[in-house]
Amino acid sequence: MPRQRRQCPIHILTAITVFILQPWLRCSGQELGQQPNVVFLLADDLGWRDLSCYGSPFCETPNIDALAANGMRFTRAYTAASICSPTRASLMTGKHPVRTGITDYIPGLKSTADQMRTPRTATQLGLEEVTVGEMFSQHGYGTFYAGKWHLGNKGFEPKDQGFDVYVSDAQLGNHGRDWAVGTRITDAFDRYVAERESNKPFFAYLAFHEPHIPILKYPAHIDSFEDKARQLGASPSPRPEHYGLTRARQDFADYGSEVAGLDELVGNVRKSLEKAGAAENTIIVFMSDNGGLSTKAAPGPTNNDPLRAGKGWLYEGGIRVPLIVSMPGKIAANTVSTQMVQSFDLVPTLLELAGLPLQPQSHVDGRSVTPVLLGQVNELPPRTEFWHYPHYHGSTWCPGAAIREGDWKLIQFDHFATVELYNLADDPSESNDLSAAEPDRVAEMQSQLAAWQAERGVTFATAKNMEPSELIAWCLVPFDASKRNPEERAAMLHELGFRHFAYDWRDEHIPTWDQELDALQRHGIELTAFWCSSSLDPIHDPKTQQIVDFLRRRRVATQLWIMLPDQQLMRTENVDQRMDQAAEALRTLAQQVEPLGCRVGLYNHGGWVGQPATMVGIMERLHDLPNVGIVYNFHHSHEDLADFPGALRAMKPYLMCLNLNGTSPEGPKIQTIGEGSLDRQILSWIRQAQYTGPIGILDHREQMDARESLQLNLQGLSRLLGPTE
Repeated sequence: MPRQRRQCPIHILTAITVFILQPWLRCSGQELGQQPNVVFLLADDLGWRDLSCYGSPFCETPNIDALAANGMRFTRAYTAASICSPTRASLMTGKHPVRTGITDYIPGLKSTADQMRTPRTATQLGLEEVTVGEMFSQHGYGTFYAGKWHLGNKGFEPKDQGFDVYVSDAQLGNHGRDWAVGTRITDAFDRYVAERESNKPFFAYLAFHEPHIPILKYPAHIDSFEDKARQLGASPSPRPEHYGLTRARQDFADYGSEVAGLDELVGNVRKSLEKAGAAENTIIVFMSDNGGLSTKAAPGPTNNDPLRAGKGWLYEGGIRVPLIVSMPGKIAANTVSTQMVQSFDLVPTLLELAGLPLQPQSHVDGRSVTPVLLGQVNELPPRTEFWHYPHYHGSTWCPGAAIREGDWKLIQFDHFATVELYNLADDPSESNDLSAAEPDRVAEMQSQLAAWQAERGVTFATAKNMEPSELIAWCLVPFDASKRNPEERAAMLHELGFRHFAYDWRDEHIPTWDQELDALQRHGIELTAFWCSSSLDPIHDPKTQQIVDFLRRRRVATQLWIMLPDQQLMRTENVDQRMDQAAEALRTLAQQVEPLGCRVGLYNHGGWVGQPATMVGIMERLHDLPNVGIVYNFHHSHEDLADFPGALRAMKPYLMCLNLNGTSPEGPKIQTIGEGSLDRQILSWIRQAQYTGPIGILDHREQMDARESLQLNLQGLSRLLGPTE
C-alpha cells in the first residue's frame, strides 16, 4: 500500500490551489496523496568539471553519473557567490546573499593595511529568515540536517533554523584530519530514514565536506589515482591569474581520491533510500556551493577548464557549478538543460516539485525551474544575474562584482579599478576581453549593476582615495582665518586625520603664505594644491606669478588649480577659437611651472569653461603636455548632473582631483556630505568610472566652523560608505 500523507484543512486547501493555479504540479506532488521526500546533497568546493558526467578527464564519479542518468543535469547552474557561506545562505532562504548580509565566508578574511577596507559581513543567518527547513516543516515534513553548516554557531544552528534533527560537525569529527566524516554523515542519514515515521515525508539536507582543503588521501581510491597521475607525467606550469596561479590541469591524485570518496557517499545515500523503499518517491538534488579551488597564491588542487579560475573568483570557474535533479517518474531520465539557474532558485523549485505552496515573500529572489524539470518548457524567460563580492579571499580574489545579461558578462574589479567584458556564447573561457571594443555596452551594464547594488543597499570595499588620510581638505582658509592661525589650522587638520591640503586664499592671506606652509610641514601635511583665479595670460598675471614665485622660492612641487575667466572667453563667439584660447593660457603656465615639478589643473567654477565637455575639449588640445589636467567640483556641477556618469568617464583620463560635497539637484549649492539627495549616486558614479585619483572634501559655508564642517563631512562620507570590518 502506498504511504498516505496526513490530511488536514491546510493540506486540502493547498492541494486545491495547486491544482487550479499550477496544472503541471499534478505530476510533481505525487498522485494518490503521496508527498515526495526531498534529499539535498551539497558538495564543498566541487568544480563544474570535477564529475565524469561533466567531462572530467581525471575524476571518476559513477554514482553521481548514475544520478544524472536518472534525472536532469544542468550545464548553466550558478551559485549566488563564489564562496561558501553566502551560497549556503541563498540555498537556505531563496534570497541573494546581499539580502541576508552574508557576503563573505564566515568569519571572513580581514583586509590588510595596504588593501581596501572591506565591509562587515554577518556572522550568522538571522533567525528572522524563513529557511527551507522551516518551509517544509510547516507542511508536515520531518527535517534532517547533517554536516557542514557555516551559517552561525550556538543559537543559529540548523536546530534553530527549522531542522528537527541536526548531526553536527562536533559529532561527526574533523574532516581536515579524518576522511571517514562523510561516511558518518551518510550513516546518520541511513538511521534517520530507517527510523522515521513511515507516513511522514522528510526533507534531508546533507552538507558534505568533500572536496574542501585540506585534501585527504581516501584509502579505497588513492592507489588508482596515483597510478593515473603517474601516467600523465609531470604537471604543466601553473597559469598566472592576477595575483594568483591556476592549476593547469586535473592531475592531483589526492583530489581525485577525495572526489571518488564523495561519489561513494552519494551512492550510500541512494542505497539507503532503496533499502527503506523510498527511492521512487524521493527528489534528489546534487550541487556544489561554489566552483572548484583552482587558483591561489600557489595553485589549487583542481582545474576547471574550460572555465577560467575557480573558487573565490567571479569568473565562470568560481560560480558555475554542477547541478543534478532527480525525481523518478516525473523528471525525464538522462536529460540535459541549458537553463540558467541560480542557487537561490532551488528553494521555490523544491517547494513546487513537492506540491507545496510557494512563499514568495520569503524566497524573494528565487524562481522555480519546475517547468523546465518537468519538460513543460525548455527555457524560462531571460533574467539578468548579479554577483557582489566586496572582500578579499585566499584565492587571491580582490573586491568586485559582476553582471550577466544574456550571453554578455561584465566583471567590475573595484580593487584593480578595471572592467572586463566577455561574450560567453563565443568565449566561455573568458579569454577575450571586449571592454575596449564595446564601451557603450560596458557603460550600460555598469549602470545596471550599480542600479541593482543601490536597490539592494549593498556595502562596498572602501577605495583608498576615500580614506581620511588620503582625502584633501579644501577651501578652508578664507572662512577659517578669522578663527585660526596657520599653526592652529594645521594642528586641527592633523587631529582630524587629514594629510593633504589644498590652499584657497584671498589677497589678505598673502603675507601668511610662509607661515601656512611651515605649519603644514611641521604637522606632516602635504600642500597638494594652490588655487588661484587667473587671466588668459597667466605668465603675465601678477597674482598667478606671485604664487609661482612663492613655489619656486620654497621649492614646492604641487598642483595649481586655475580658474579661467568665463565671461572673457564667452566674448569669442566661435567655440573652437574659445577652446584654443583657454588651452593656450593653460599651456603657457604649464610650460612655465614644469621645471618646478608642478601640474596645472583647469578648475571648474560654473559657466561654459566649467562644463565637462568643454574641459575635455580643452584637454584634448593639450594632449602633448604631461602636467595639465582637470579639477572638478560637484558644488559647481548642478547644471551638468544630467550628463553623469558619462561626463565623469570622459573627464577621468585628465582628472587631477574630484571635489565632493553634499549635492542635491534643487537644493543648496553646498550641503554636508550625506545630506544631499545625490550623494550616494555620486559615489556610485565614481565607482562606475573607476576613478582612483585624489578626492577633495569641500565646505565653505561661512556660518560653520571649519573643524565642525570637516568632521560632519567625514562622518557623512563614512555613513555612505558603510561599516567596515
